[in-house]
Amino acid sequence: MSASQSPKLKEVYEFGPFCVDSEKEILQRDGKSIPLQPKTFQILLVLIRHDQEVVTKDDLMKAVWPDTFVEEANLSRNIFMLRKALGESPQDHQYILTVPGRGYRLAESVHLLPEQEVSIVAAHHSKVQIQVKESKPWGWIAVCAIVAVGVLAFTAALVFWWSRPPGAPVVEAVTQLTDDGEPKSSFTKIVTDGVRLYFTEGARGSFKIVQVAVTGGSVAAVPTSLTDLRVMGLAAEGSALLAIEGVGPYPNPLWQVALPTGELRRLGTIDAQGASFFPDGRILFGRESDLYLAEKDGSNPRKLVSVESLIRQPSVSPDGQRLVFTVWSRAPASPEAIFESLADGSRLHAIVNSTEGGQPCCAEWSLDGRYILFQNRHEGRRDLWLLPMKAGFLQGPPQAIQLTNGPLSYTAPVMSRDGKQIFALGLKERGEVVRFDTKANEFVPFLSGISAFNPTFSRDGNWVAYTSYPDHSLWRSRPDGSDRLQLTYPPMQVYYPFISPDGKRVAYGNRKGEIYMISMDGGQPQRIAEKDASAANFSPDGNLLVFMNARDATHSELQFLDLRTGKRSVVADSQDLGGGQWVSANTLVGGSRDSAKLEIFDVRTQKWSDLVSGKVPGSVVNWAHSPDYQYVYYTTGGVEPKAMRIRLADHKVEAVASLKDLRRALGPDGNTQISVAPDGSPIFTRDIGTQEVYALSVKWH
Repeated sequence: MSASQSPKLKEVYEFGPFCVDSEKEILQRDGKSIPLQPKTFQILLVLIRHDQEVVTKDDLMKAVWPDTFVEEANLSRNIFMLRKALGESPQDHQYILTVPGRGYRLAESVHLLPEQEVSIVAAHHSKVQIQVKESKPWGWIAVCAIVAVGVLAFTAALVFWWSRPPGAPVVEAVTQLTDDGEPKSSFTKIVTDGVRLYFTEGARGSFKIVQVAVTGGSVAAVPTSLTDLRVMGLAAEGSALLAIEGVGPYPNPLWQVALPTGELRRLGTIDAQGASFFPDGRILFGRESDLYLAEKDGSNPRKLVSVESLIRQPSVSPDGQRLVFTVWSRAPASPEAIFESLADGSRLHAIVNSTEGGQPCCAEWSLDGRYILFQNRHEGRRDLWLLPMKAGFLQGPPQAIQLTNGPLSYTAPVMSRDGKQIFALGLKERGEVVRFDTKANEFVPFLSGISAFNPTFSRDGNWVAYTSYPDHSLWRSRPDGSDRLQLTYPPMQVYYPFISPDGKRVAYGNRKGEIYMISMDGGQPQRIAEKDASAANFSPDGNLLVFMNARDATHSELQFLDLRTGKRSVVADSQDLGGGQWVSANTLVGGSRDSAKLEIFDVRTQKWSDLVSGKVPGSVVNWAHSPDYQYVYYTTGGVEPKAMRIRLADHKVEAVASLKDLRRALGPDGNTQISVAPDGSPIFTRDIGTQEVYALSVKWH
């Protein structure tokens, strides 16, 4: 029986400062009623009746919407409304806790009032006024009373002074420091030695480390013998950078880059997703779901912390006593929460959780260790937040402070050495769909030049589905941009849409690792995979999907889903392959996790073989089959990126276009894309926004 169908019991609960009457569906705080929508109240009641136990999202939806299919966004929206009613801030969840990858639980213990106490609940929670009868005071009593009042007043003043929250900092001015028009990676760090800023420019497969003065000016490259390096950290004395080779959720080689020469040193055998220096030069790094500490040369790595998901963006407090890092979901990879622990890995706990549409990420310490800076994505934009890391005497848990509210998105924040400025990457996200015209030998606008990403075409060429950029809602239209219809709405972000061969449905994923199917005419979407899945692609007959499934924090496999029976099965020998796409009734392609090659799978023989094999990682960055299934198009990385295609009939490879001067937009997973129009021309999203480094001047009150 559901929450909505069950008989209303006469139960009154208390938790924290709240009182809940289940029969009258009333929530009170200090005797004052707090209005709640019926579904929101039912969610609260389910959590209360599971007193501090984790309730999965599926169980909550089944309890509150027993006979109706709803998207998880409905649950998230009601959780958001409940948290708002309880007085929680977007970053501090005092009463309703999110358990990443599982569900929600109540943080406070629940007390069920006995029946004899129910009648006096209102009085218990209301203000009590005490009347004192007048009496003729004696002199010494008056003196004592005056002294007592004075002591109480002094004590109250001290309590107020000690318990009042610190004044919120204010961003007073914003100064643009770079203006070179080069793409800059938001999936890396900005670090500073007080004189220069070091950060990463370029696209996946061709990253490079650059520098600029903290006062702004020309951007100069740090000379290195490797391409595709991303900044991760800076030594305390400013003599060396930490850098990771390559990009993605998978561990990649970790290097030390000497400054200013750019001389490279491989740090042992460390592969990592993120890394940072301790003040004494030791190395903190995340590998898969574990956090490690290693010596200065990368030797003797030892595990500090393990979590269920992926660890990225680790950072060490200036005194070396505390750690913070971001936990990311598995497939598709996206930030879920920011965690803190002591330097030995003990006292691990979440300090910032994800919210409705929010993605907290990338915490960095202030130089005095009193604050962390982090970014949070909400409603298609990323803003900067500041979280005090210590509460004052008699103060409650620290509350996060929002520093920016558009119009730019800000990412990769770092505080200046004197605490008066915040350096960050400012993004104005805008895209333009273009196709390569082989006759004109140039890129020309497509889809009327709208700001869109990852278009997919019906086999007959009459329809196209795409995600709007940068909010990534799903739309469909004609190839000329007419007959537009929005199919999904925020806060859902759509990943990798694909139109079915009959042109009637679209399969798509979201950041939670779910896969949905929706009609091209709109309506209620159907969820067909619940978690850890991404990039679903139809077989030519429309009966099967192939998609990537995350086996653990960093390892994946390809799976089939039979849409007729609902049965899932693993594609043989597909471990650590991704981006599976059907290219015929019995053949599909997939890419290796190091982007070095494409492989082709024969369903009849259950064997894989090389389709495109590069010599180095980054030889194959993105790929897509043509609508007629005759070709596979792909892009390469490096300093001379190209669009290539291979004919499936004879495996003939040919270059289609140079991508060196095409600045491509990044999707929500940090990747570029390639699509193929019905006429065989490759399609990309040109980045026509701005990505520059800014200095935000902060006034502290």
